[in-house]
Amino acid sequence: MTPEAAGHDHPSSPAEVVDRYTEELYHRRNLDALWDLVADPMIRHESDGQRVALTVEQSRARIADFHAQFRSMRFSTRIAVDDGRSVASAYEADLVDHDGDVHTISGIEIFVVEQGRITEVWNAPAGHGPWG
Repeated sequence: MTPEAAGHDHPSSPAEVVDRYTEELYHRRNLDALWDLVADPMIRHESDGQRVALTVEQSRARIADFHAQFRSMRFSTRIAVDDGRSVASAYEADLVDHDGDVHTISGIEIFVVEQGRITEVWNAPAGHGPWG
């Protein structure tokens, strides 16, 4: 949903876009929201130096595969820094597997947001356990 359709007169800040991305895609599992939240293509910067351009459909498949591993997940932002164009976010997530076991992970992601859509993401592999 665009900010105008939601009744907002101001464009969403990068932090608001990233919060909506987390809420819609991971908490609500609403993968249709990708069309409003990410660029097509979106660039993922991998920790091995690779740059991967993902279409919205490829992003959808990647996130759907992650959802298939867990019956629920809850991400919490521990700290976020928004410079008006990008957001660096330290997160923790409780992932509940199909046996009911909870796996906590933590990590840092950096998102670039342009015109209300995520255009680039840096995402190193998550660590096991919560932040100390």
